[in-house]
Amino acid sequence: MSGHIQLPSEVIDISSWHPDDRFPVYPEGSREKSAWISPQTPELPFLLGSHRYLFKHSSDRHPVQFWGEIVAYRLGCLMGIPVPPAYVAQKSTDPRPAALIEWFYRSDDQTVNYEPGTVHMKRIIHDFDVKKGRQHNILTVLETLSEIDADLISDMARILVFDVLIGNTDRHQENWGILWRGIPSKPQLAPAFDNGTSLGHEVLDDKIPGYITDPQQTVHYIARGRHHMRWHQNRDEKIGHFELIEWLIKNYPNLKQELRECVSFDLGLFNSWLCTLPTFPVPVVPTMERIQWIECLLCLRIERLRSVLAKKD
Repeated sequence: MSGHIQLPSEVIDISSWHPDDRFPVYPEGSREKSAWISPQTPELPFLLGSHRYLFKHSSDRHPVQFWGEIVAYRLGCLMGIPVPPAYVAQKSTDPRPAALIEWFYRSDDQTVNYEPGTVHMKRIIHDFDVKKGRQHNILTVLETLSEIDADLISDMARILVFDVLIGNTDRHQENWGILWRGIPSKPQLAPAFDNGTSLGHEVLDDKIPGYITDPQQTVHYIARGRHHMRWHQNRDEKIGHFELIEWLIKNYPNLKQELRECVSFDLGLFNSWLCTLPTFPVPVVPTMERIQWIECLLCLRIERLRSVLAKKD
């Protein structure tokens, strides 16, 4: 699963694209986003023609956050995990760059039906808290997936390993779902979308040198990482990133080899690509110190994941 590696000369300008009137604009909240339809014949060959893309800005407080979507896409390709393609883009009328994210199904395809995780959580937990997702829990998620198709459990496990590597804390019930494709329809887990709450995005640039000079700060930062999910619907505490992976392979030992393969890629080659991000000709790029810290975060997390997955039964 190689995917296209966007070059600095390939920043996408969507000024001539048409807004998707079927998709609302979301100016409220922490991250402004809107949907656009690509030209029938895009200027760049790696873009799909006449396809919906999400144009997603960073939050005002964390201007480099949109880069997390782009970095996460590249990591997903290397891990063999489906992640919607994400590229650097901007509009001539707005200097702010953003992530341009490929919609993971064609909106005009009548043979596709998408059900967000919320639908399934509400089916089992009738008073499910849709707004905060306080009852969002791993046991109900796995119960849901096993009822639909037991193979979906391994797909979710791979996404959770991906979330650990990028430090994603926001895989809530609206950030996963089931795609039903074809006639008769068959289920598959949607790609791992909405990956911006990750990779230390919330740490401001002036704080990063402290993490670099004192590695223990980074170790403690990683240890505090939590999934959005709880153990079960009546518990408030969220599950630790690595704690959940340990539990998964203990209860589903047949997943271990598949999850090992997800973290077997060459991180050095990825880091070489990562160092090119500051050369993109847009007003907001990661500093080299932030790049260095992301490299450190990924190195420590992948080492720990490999250690967890190497443990004997």
